Amino acid sequence: MFQSLDLPHEISKEEFDKKEPKLRGDLIDAQFDLLESEAFPVIVLLAGVDVLGRSTAAKQLMGWMDPRHIRPYAALRQSDEESDHPRMWRFWRALPRKGRVGIFLSTWYDGPAVDFFMGRSERTQFKDRIEEITDLERLLAREGALFCKFWFHRPKAQELEGLKKLKKGRPAAWKTSKEEYDLAKAITERYEEAMGVFEELLAETSTGHAPWFPLASSDPRYRDYTIGRRLVDALGKRLQQAAPEVPPVKPAAEDAVKGPNILNSLDLSQSLTKDEYKARLQKAQKRVTSLTLKKKFEARSLVAVFEGNDAAGKGGSIRRVVQALDPRMTRVISIAAPSDEEMAQPYLWRFWRHVPARGNITIFDRSWYGRVLVERVEGFAAEMDWMRAYEEIRSFESQMAEHGAVVVKFWLSIDKEEQLARFEQREKVGYKRHKITDEDWRNREKWDAYAQAVHDMVDRTGTSRAPWHLIEANDKYFARVRVLETLGDRLEEAL
Repeated sequence: MFQSLDLPHEISKEEFDKKEPKLRGDLIDAQFDLLESEAFPVIVLLAGVDVLGRSTAAKQLMGWMDPRHIRPYAALRQSDEESDHPRMWRFWRALPRKGRVGIFLSTWYDGPAVDFFMGRSERTQFKDRIEEITDLERLLAREGALFCKFWFHRPKAQELEGLKKLKKGRPAAWKTSKEEYDLAKAITERYEEAMGVFEELLAETSTGHAPWFPLASSDPRYRDYTIGRRLVDALGKRLQQAAPEVPPVKPAAEDAVKGPNILNSLDLSQSLTKDEYKARLQKAQKRVTSLTLKKKFEARSLVAVFEGNDAAGKGGSIRRVVQALDPRMTRVISIAAPSDEEMAQPYLWRFWRHVPARGNITIFDRSWYGRVLVERVEGFAAEMDWMRAYEEIRSFESQMAEHGAVVVKFWLSIDKEEQLARFEQREKVGYKRHKITDEDWRNREKWDAYAQAVHDMVDRTGTSRAPWHLIEANDKYFARVRVLETLGDRLEEAL
C-alpha cells in the first residue's frame, strides 16, 4: 500500500508559487459556499506518524482558509476529564456543525494503531477499536458528513531524519511530547512491522463513504498543495450534487400492531398499599444511596434512561430516584425537540455530550429512543433513518458500558384506560395542567402504532450490556418501588 509513496513526490518552488494563489482562492470560495449552504460538515483527518508534517499542513490550511469557520482539534495527550469518559467522547464533542470544517490533528486512529504496535493491546482489542471507528464514521456519513482522510507517510530514511530533528528539539509548530518521540523512535527501529500495522488499519477503515488518501509527506509543498487540491475537489463535487430525491415521510399506520406484542405480557394489575410502598421505597432508596457512595462506584458511572407512555409516571419515578442520590454527582437531562444547534449536528450528538464521567450519574427523561418512537410514528424521520438508529444506539450504549457505565433502561407501561383517567385528572387539577397538551391527546389516537414501535425498540436494542426493564405502572406506588429496586439490583451486580 505504501510502496509507491516511497518514490519521489515533489513540487518545485516555482510551480508551487504559480499554483498557490488559485488554490487559495478556490479553497475560500468552496468554504464560503459550504458555509452559506449549511448542508453538511467536513471532517478532515490528518493521521500518520509524520507529526511535524501534520502540524504544518494544518497551519497551512488554516492560513489558506478563513479560520473563523474551522474547528481544529489537537491534543498532546488525553486529559483527565477525557479519560473519565468513553474513548470517543472527546471526538464527539469536537465534531464540526453543518457548514463548518473540522481539522483533526489528533484522530480516533492514533490510539488503536499505536497501542497495538507498541504492545499495549492485543489483536482482538485492535479489531474491536477498528469496528468502533467504522461504526462512528458510518454514522457520521449517514448524517451527511464529508470525510477527507489523509495518511502521512515517509520512507524509512525520512523517518530517521525526522527522528533526529525531534531529538534535537528543533522549534516547530507542533510541540512534541516524550510519548511522540518514543513512538517515532520505535517506528524507525521496527519500520517494516509498523508499516504492516498501518496497512492493516487503512485497509480495514477505507470505505466508500470515508476513503483514505495515503499521502507522501516528505516534500512540504507537494504535501500541502495535494491536501488543498483534494479538499477543494471533494467540496466542489459534494456541493454540486443535486439534492437526492427523498420520498415523503409517511406517519406509521394506526393499525401497525401485527402478531404478539411484548407489552401484552405485562401484568398491569400489580399494586402496593400505601404502607407497603413507604416501607419498600425507603429500603430501596437507602440501598441505592449506599451503592452509589461505595468506593467501587468511583470507577463506574450510571446512565438511567426513562421512557414510557404519556402520563406513565416518569417524572414521579425520577424524583424518587434523585432523592436517593448525591446531588453533587447527579444530573437530570430532560429531552424535548432539538434546538437549531442540535439540528446542525448528528442525531446522537446532543446525547453524547451528556454522557457522565466516572463516579457520576446522568438520568435521561426521554432519550435517544425518540428516533425509533415518536419520530418513527409521527413521520419525523424516514424509515431508513429510524431503522439504522437501532444499530447506532446499540453501538453507543456498548461504548458506554465498555467504559464502565451501568446503563439501565426503563419503559413505564400503562394501559389506555389508565392513561385516559390520568389525562382527565391533569385537566382538572390546576398545578397539573402544564403536564397535559393537545399533542398528548393526539398521541392517544396512535396507541397501536406506538405499541408496535415499543415492541420493536425493546426487541432490537435490549442487550446483555443494556437490557430493557419493563415496569408495570398502572399503580404509581408499585412502579416507583420497582424502578428503585431494579436500579439497586443492576448497581449491585455491576459493583
